[in-house]
Amino acid sequence: MAEWGADPEFFGPRHAHREGRIIGTLRRFAPGAGRHLECAAGVGSLSCSLARRGREVVAADLSLRSLVELEHRARQAGLRARVLPVVADITRLPFADDSFASATSAETLEHLPDDAAAAGELARVLRHGGWLVGTVPANPGQWSDWDDWGGHLRRYAASGLRDLLAGAGLDARVMVWGWPFQRLYDELFLTRVNRRRLHADGPLDQDPALRRVAGLGRSRWLVAAVRAVFELDRLFDGLPWGVGLIFAAQKPPEAVVLRPARAIDRTAPAPTCP
Repeated sequence: MAEWGADPEFFGPRHAHREGRIIGTLRRFAPGAGRHLECAAGVGSLSCSLARRGREVVAADLSLRSLVELEHRARQAGLRARVLPVVADITRLPFADDSFASATSAETLEHLPDDAAAAGELARVLRHGGWLVGTVPANPGQWSDWDDWGGHLRRYAASGLRDLLAGAGLDARVMVWGWPFQRLYDELFLTRVNRRRLHADGPLDQDPALRRVAGLGRSRWLVAAVRAVFELDRLFDGLPWGVGLIFAAQKPPEAVVLRPARAIDRTAPAPTCP
């Protein structure tokens, strides 16, 4: 099983495409550059991408190993002033209520025994009117060795995810994405790779086939080419066969409290002009 987010690399065209979708969705619903929470941040690829776009990112993760790598990446990219790593449990966040203008959490909820507690905490620390954007794997019927290797506890139906976020007080928009090309990529390639990882007898870095796959995943031109194919999936967004769900959930703006009108004494004489 993977130590999710603590391994030095989660990379490749699928990862790059998904992060691009998150960034685009966040830009649509929360275009400002205020204080942003990324939870769970892993090794920081999304945190650094958001920092490059002007956001002040608090990068929270339970894994100190991941945050050490994240800090190194941010420093190397000249972004250390915009990225603050914080060790934190997503179900017990160490932040005050209404602390962040926006938040992201990608491929996280499916790993948690208490996903409702995590959703509640993300909603608590979000300002009224702020947006939470994230992704989870879709459709319990797509369960495979990949989910076992990745340590998933569940996949989500759109209605179930919407109910989960509503229970945290968030008004959520949920969309299925990742069909047909990403679904084919997963079924014909990625699921087989993760099956090999799941059943490997020794360290994964000593498996020649997995080392070749890792090398391909770091090839910029190949990642860019496959990601360009994945972009065609946008034409089919919302169809029920995709691999994932992307959500944008808003914490409702504070209600405007109207003062009761002063009672009018209709027995009093009408005011006169001087």
